[in-house]
Amino acid sequence: MKHAFRLGAVVLLWAAAACGPKSPAPEFKLLAMDTTLVCGPVGYDVQYRFTSIANASHSPALQAIEEANIQYFFGLEDFTGTASEAIAAALDRVRRQIRDDLRSDESGPVSTDAPVREYSESSESEATVIDTLLVYTIRSSGYSGGAHGMYATMAHNYSLAGGYELTLDDLFTPAQLTVLDSLIRNRLYDRCGVSSDEGLAEQGFFPEYIGPTGNFAVTENGITFYYNPYDIGCYALGDVSVDIDRDALNRLGIGR
Repeated sequence: MKHAFRLGAVVLLWAAAACGPKSPAPEFKLLAMDTTLVCGPVGYDVQYRFTSIANASHSPALQAIEEANIQYFFGLEDFTGTASEAIAAALDRVRRQIRDDLRSDESGPVSTDAPVREYSESSESEATVIDTLLVYTIRSSGYSGGAHGMYATMAHNYSLAGGYELTLDDLFTPAQLTVLDSLIRNRLYDRCGVSSDEGLAEQGFFPEYIGPTGNFAVTENGITFYYNPYDIGCYALGDVSVDIDRDALNRLGIGR
C-alpha cells in the first residue's frame, strides 16, 4: 500500500515526521500467560509474552497498531478484541486443533497406556520506538510433531502518526531494491567466505530466493532483514539476518 509520505529515501525514516497531529508516545505493558493444555494423550505447553500498548485507546493510530500486533502475535485474522481476549481465543484455537488432530488420527482409538505427546508453543514480542516509527518484533518457537520444531522472527514497522504498517515499496524505489539485492547477497558471500551463488548453494542456501524481504526491522543504525528457516536455505542453516547500516545505504545512493 502506498501512503502520502512515500519514502523515496531511507533517511526519511529517521529524520522526517509524518504530517498531521502528533500521536501520543506509546506506553507498553507485558501480558504473560503460561499454561499446559491437556487433551487425552496430548500435553501442549503454551507460553505467551505479549507487549501491549497500554494507552492504545488514547489515539486512533496507536489503536490500529495494537490491533494489528494482536492479530500478528496470536495468528487471529480480523480479530478486534483486546489482548486479554486474544489470549483466550488463541488458547481455544489450540484446544480445537488438538481435538481435531486426535479425531483424524489414523491409528485408531487411543489406549490409556499410550505415551503422552508433548507439544509446545512459545511467543514473545518486543516494541521499540525509532523516532517516528514503532518497530514490533515477534519471536516464536514450537513443536507439534515431526522431525524437529520450528521457530521464526517476524518484524513489523509502523508509522506512529498514521498507525499503518510500512512495506518495502513504501521505503525503496525499484532501483534501490535492486541495489539492496546485490548488497544483501554480497554480505552473505563475505559471511560464508564465498564469491558466488554456487558457493552459497554448497553451504545450503537457496540463492534464487535471496533478496530484500518484507520481514525487516528499521533500527537506530539502519535496517535488518530477517530470514527464517527455509526462507533462503535449508533448516540446518537456522535463521539468518542481514544488517545494512546507514553508511552502507548512503554509499549506494539509498538514503540521500
